[in-house]
Formats: sequence, C-alpha cells, structure tokens
Amino acid sequence: MQYSELADFFYVWLKRTQGHRHPDRFATYLCDHDEEAVVNVSRFRDAGAAVKGAREKARAHYRELMTGTFRECHRVLQDDGVLTVMFTHKKQEAWEALFTSLIHSGFTITATWPVKTESENSLHQAKKNAAQSTVFLVARKRDPEAGVGYFDRAMQQEIRKRAESAADRLQKEGLNAVDQLVGSFGPALEVYSRHAEVRTDTGDEVGVDRAIDIASDAVSNWRIQQLATRGLAGVEPEGKFALLCWDVLGAAEFRFNEAKLLGHAVGMDVTQLAAAGLVKRTADKVNIQSAKDRRRDKAIEDADDAGKAGKVHPNDTAYKTAIDGCHVLALRYAEAGGSTAGLGAGRSLARQQGWDKDSAVARLMAALVQAAPAGVRIERGSTSAAAKFPEFRAWHALLFPLFGLPAPDWTEKLPEVIDGGLFAAVESAAEPEMDANEESDDEEDAEDEE
Repeated sequence: MQYSELADFFYVWLKRTQGHRHPDRFATYLCDHDEEAVVNVSRFRDAGAAVKGAREKARAHYRELMTGTFRECHRVLQDDGVLTVMFTHKKQEAWEALFTSLIHSGFTITATWPVKTESENSLHQAKKNAAQSTVFLVARKRDPEAGVGYFDRAMQQEIRKRAESAADRLQKEGLNAVDQLVGSFGPALEVYSRHAEVRTDTGDEVGVDRAIDIASDAVSNWRIQQLATRGLAGVEPEGKFALLCWDVLGAAEFRFNEAKLLGHAVGMDVTQLAAAGLVKRTADKVNIQSAKDRRRDKAIEDADDAGKAGKVHPNDTAYKTAIDGCHVLALRYAEAGGSTAGLGAGRSLARQQGWDKDSAVARLMAALVQAAPAGVRIERGSTSAAAKFPEFRAWHALLFPLFGLPAPDWTEKLPEVIDGGLFAAVESAAEPEMDANEESDDEEDAEDEE
C-alpha cells in the first residue's frame, strides 16, 4: 500500500492551514516518498524502461530500507529485549525480503503467532483467497557466537516438522488454507535464523527462500495427505497441482505467484502446467482449465499421443495422467446425459481403461471431491462456478457407483430455527470469486517469466 502517496491528499490541505505554524514539517511540496519502505515500481521506472528492471530496483530499495530499520532496532534494543513485528502477506517474495532483512540485521526468530485480524466480509477480503491473519513475529538478538549452520538433512527435516506442526495448529484454530501455508514460514525460519549464516556442506550460501520452499512443500504434502486418506499412489504432479489449487486457493483464477508457489510444491513450473493443459496464463493471471476447456474435437488412437497439446477426448485410446482420466470420466458422464445413462457411460470407460478403486484415477477423484469448494457443488445458474466446472458434480455422482468409495454429503443445510425466527446460521454457499485475488499489484509477476 502506497501510504505516503495516499497521505499527499491530506498533506496539501494541512500545509495550507498549518504550514505557517510548522514550516519545518511542511518544507516539501508533497510527502517524502523516498524514505517509505514499500515496493513501488513507478518510482524506478523511467520512460520506455522495462518493468522487470524497475521492479528489481524497487525490491532492492525496499530491502535496503527494511534492513536499515531493523539494524537501528538492533542497536537500540537491550540485549535481553524483544522485537515484535506485525506482517500480513501471502506472497513468498515478501516474506523472503522481511526475513532476510531481520536475519541480516542480527536477529533470530523465536516465535510466530498468526492472529486472525481480517474480516471475511471486508471489501478487500470477501470471496477472496486472501490471507486473513496478521503474523506476529517475535525476534531477539542473535548470539554473536551463533556461527555457521549447515543445510543438512537434519535441518531440513526439522523445518518440515515445524511447518507441518504449525499448519496443523492453525487449522484447528480455524484459519483458512492460505493462512496455514503462510503461517508455516515463521516456524521454518525459527530453525534457519538460529545461525548467523547457513551454508551447504560444500560452502555455498543458502538463502531464506530455500527454507521457505521446504516449509511450503511440507504443508502442501500435509494437506494432500488429509484430502487423500487412501494416498495418491500413481498420481502425477499434474493431478496433485489441481488438487492443491482447489483446496488451498478455492478459485478458478488466481495470480501467477500463487500458481508458481503450488507448482513448485509438486515439482512443476507454470509453463509446464500450461503445456499439460491444466492452466491458461494471461499476463499475471492464471486460470485453471475445466474438463470442457480441455476437450479435443476428435479422438486419437495412437497411445503415444495421449494428452497431446494438453487436450483429451472421451474416446481416446489411452490417457497420460490421472487428472486426464478424471476429466474424461466427467465428460463421458455429462455427454451421456448424466443420471443412469451417465453412470453407464462412465462405468464402461473405467472398465475399458482398467480403473478400479485402487487406481490413481479413483484416488485422485476421491480427493478432488473432498477438496471441492462450496460454489462448485450445487448449480445456481449458467454463470455459477458449478456450471463452469460440472466435473465436480459428475465425480460426486460417479465415485461410489464406479469405485465403491463413499462421497461426502453435499446436501444444503436448512436455516436453524431459533425462538421462531430464522437466523443466518447456515454455512455460506456463496460462489467462489472467479477472479479471486488480493489487491492487484502494478503489472505484477507478468515480467517474472520474460
């Protein structure tokens, strides 16, 4: 948030009315923007200059100011004192900048406490997959003799355990999936920041991003295990990515950075995911593709061409991944008219492909049904999320008849009757925002892949 620029509105009026009384406070034409610790690309973008270069300069300026601030905190703080920092953000890069500045200033993270501070009904939070919590970071002066830590198996395993434990605790406390992911960063850095610097056994420096990546991967795998109680044996990274998207983000459209973060957790970048037909990228926005979006006009008989160009057809000879199998089962069900005929068409395809209850397709389908956001469960018009992604209702209908696996109850709950009146105690069945993003950043992330 560009607070100093927003303050210009008030500054000019205060200068007119109070400037003569406090000339030292109103010496400039507008507020002093240069000393505000914020990433503001416009301040570093010359006419005709590339956005990427300006963004790098803006980020470097932000890190420089933050590090200077924390160094001054370290100077004035008593040796047994405590520094508490409040921070809210779901972008990994923002956390990396904050943690790097703290650690380079001589601090070690000793505790992290996410506290839900954002109302789900606020204008910038409603129907968005946004972080709803402020994370309170507790930092103390690091022991001058801390020395070098080594990024060995023991440190990495401790980071994973701390991240999973934090996510489990936050889930029990009612924080959403985004907060569970972001809330794991702090515990990971508690382990990392015990040392003045962290290196590999060959002496290479290890950045904060490596610790955050391990924490993110650990939480992603933890969530997958919760959704797929029978495991995801045989399910490819593409299917795991789709599962994480619907579970963590709960939206059809999200920012590039979010796709990048979840893709990293399964070992795929956004370019690979787009080539697999799972997502479509437009600038800094990424859209997950539905079964209908991925349908090819004609079937192919050569098994080697399975999943060609990221497309599938219900009559293809073979399918490349488990998510492809899930999508074509949904297409078969829908194109047969659903109901009894749809079940028969799906059963025929499953028998033909040899998909039983222990197959990767069955395992992934069961997990996707568990992860389904409320908005895709019941159709509420042609523009609803359920209408755009009918595969979820198809999977829900097919799960038990095809594989004998129980499907969750998607029946809408009736309003509770209390003292003769109706109260809004029903679980919200609102559609997930199809443009579910936090405040958009200035041409953000689009240049990261250029």
